Amino acid sequence: MTEPTMNEDQNPLTKPKFIISAVVVAIIVALGIILALLPKGGGNPAAEPSNSGSPTASTQPSQEAAASICGLPSGDQAKPATAPADTKWELVGKIAAPTSPTQFGPGKTEANGLRSCFAHSPTGALYAGANMIVLGSSGRPDLLAQYLVAEGPERDKMLSEPPTSAPTTAPFQIAGYKVVDYTGDRAVIEYGLTAANGSVGSVPVAVQWQGGDWKWVLPASGVTEARQLSDLNGFISWAGV
Repeated sequence: MTEPTMNEDQNPLTKPKFIISAVVVAIIVALGIILALLPKGGGNPAAEPSNSGSPTASTQPSQEAAASICGLPSGDQAKPATAPADTKWELVGKIAAPTSPTQFGPGKTEANGLRSCFAHSPTGALYAGANMIVLGSSGRPDLLAQYLVAEGPERDKMLSEPPTSAPTTAPFQIAGYKVVDYTGDRAVIEYGLTAANGSVGSVPVAVQWQGGDWKWVLPASGVTEARQLSDLNGFISWAGV
């Protein structure tokens, strides 16, 4: 008896509804992110992500707990208008994660997969958010909750939920970014994502400097809005695959 073939109706990469990436599927369960991508050519033009709750502080890091937990220098406080030239990428599972362990982070990579300690700068925040997305795909959203989510009721709720795991496949990659906002101790960065079938989307990540590292700030609703896009125009190209 021959095995049935997978037709378009069975293949999730060809469906126009809720094509969910393993890049964020663990975070979908733990953080409420839903990434819905249309087949290549679908979607809507990008809209600026919501910046509700953004701070209005100085763009210079505060003196309190300004130093990173592993001693990375704060460095340039200008938003990266071009992709960091010295970015190196390493695969975490099937997803490429940016790494600059002596300049931007992660300065610490643990045996359990935790990637932490990032520079107190816009570029450090850029690296941090990207690594958080990648970590969320690794089947260890509990590491996100314990170590990389800002303190608050949303984190408490996340910790109270049972552990979840991600599928072994990961058809999405980080492809670009926009630094939407940076105010010294807070940043909002939108990441462009590409799928194996050519479709594209984006997800915003808000981070807060807390305890000597960047931490993911969950919205009060617990839902971070992902968008389906027709293209990644307006994003700064930044990819390892």
